Formats: sequence, C-alpha cells, structure tokens
Amino acid sequence: MKKLILLLVIPLVMLITSCDSDDPFTPTPTGNIYLTSIPAGAEIWIDGSNTFNTTPDTINDVDQGVRSVTLKLQDYNDTTFSVTVSENQTSVVTNIVLVSDINTTFYGTSPSVRIYETYGTSASLPSGLDLSSGMAYGVSSPEANLVDIYFYSDASGFSYLIQSADLHTGLIRKTDFFISSGTNLFDGEDSPARNSTWTNKINDTENNYVFLYDHDGHYSKFKIVTRGGGSGPGDPSWVDVQWYYNNIILDQRFN
Repeated sequence: MKKLILLLVIPLVMLITSCDSDDPFTPTPTGNIYLTSIPAGAEIWIDGSNTFNTTPDTINDVDQGVRSVTLKLQDYNDTTFSVTVSENQTSVVTNIVLVSDINTTFYGTSPSVRIYETYGTSASLPSGLDLSSGMAYGVSSPEANLVDIYFYSDASGFSYLIQSADLHTGLIRKTDFFISSGTNLFDGEDSPARNSTWTNKINDTENNYVFLYDHDGHYSKFKIVTRGGGSGPGDPSWVDVQWYYNNIILDQRFN
C-alpha cells in the first residue's frame, strides 16, 4: 500500500515541479505601420493577408519583425516592399508611388506622323498607318499588308477620308472608328466597347479624337492634329496625326 501511495505522489510532484518551471505565456511584441500611397485607396496586405484597410491608414498590432507589405489598387501593379516593425513603435512609410498596369504606346510626338492623300501621290509619300508600330507606309508598298487605316482621296477632289485599310483594293486589315465627344487626346477617357454602331471611316476634317478598333482586337485613341497641302497639282493634301495604341488585346483603358 505504501508503495502505491509513493508511486502516485511522485508523478504529482513532478507535474507540479514541471508547471512551476515553465515560463508564463508572453505575447509577441507588436508595433504599428502607417502607410500612404499615390494614388490613395490601395488595399493594404501584410504577409499575404488582407487587412481590409486602405491607404492612407495605420495598421495597429502588427507582429514585431520584418513584415512584407503589398499595396493593391485596380488599374495599378501590385507593389510589395518590406517594413521593419519595432515594439510599441509606429513605422511610417509614405508616398509609395503605384505604377499603372495600363500598357499603351503613344505615337506622333516630335514630330507628328504625317500621311498623304492617295490620289496623285507617289510611293514616297505614304498614305497608310500601321497603328501598332507607329509607321507610315504606302498603300502600294511592300509593307501595305501592315496598314490599318489610310488617307483616301478621289479624282474629283471632293472626298477626303481617313478609312479602314480593307476598303482599299488588295488590303485586308479592318479597323472600326468611333467619334468621341472630346477634343483633348490626353483627357484620360477610356474607349467604349466596340459594337455595331462603329463605322469604317471619318472625314479628314474631324476635330474630335476618335477611338479605333483594329484587325487584331487592339484599341487606339487617335486624333488629327494638323492639316495642310491641297493647293493644287504637286501639293497633295496631308494630315499629321497622334494616337495612343493599347498593347493589350481588348483593353479599352487610356487613363
């Protein structure tokens, strides 16, 4: 009987001793992170978890140590960086510049791209445009298969149009046009979705910018900026043009 009592007591003593020897629970030290971004309104993610806060804001009670912070905002690339958090301190990270994920190329700066009317002009005076490369080509040149739109004119001298390449004999690339209500090519307006109301040509006198939808499903934002020539034989009409070309298929954004 004494042996049984002794065997029961020993484990109990060991348990009490073990419990007494353990350190009490110590919470992980925490600090805070204050964040701002340009533009504001970005979601704040820490170590891969959404805090459900947006910039500018302070995230409280963040575990001490080096934390991975990601800012997420629609139309911008995710931006990730490290922040060191110290106990009872606020780490301040301000004016993080977010980079747009809109992928456009602008053509027609210094100088603008010039195209000439088709009637009565030589091959050295290009009438057509390859929207994707910003190059001007003749509609009868070896590169004519790259032409998306061209400056059409007829023998009467009364018809001057910027129109889809597939309207020219032997060319196949089709481009649709939508005339906007704006004149400022840099106003940040996005293109509407292409639909059956879009046309295949515009007058060369159009002053508003025009949205284009090309043969490959890319949108452009296009404007005639200068006009000249047309005084008589040997002086063909021409237009200088500028445009944004969206490099992502079916992407309508230009802001």
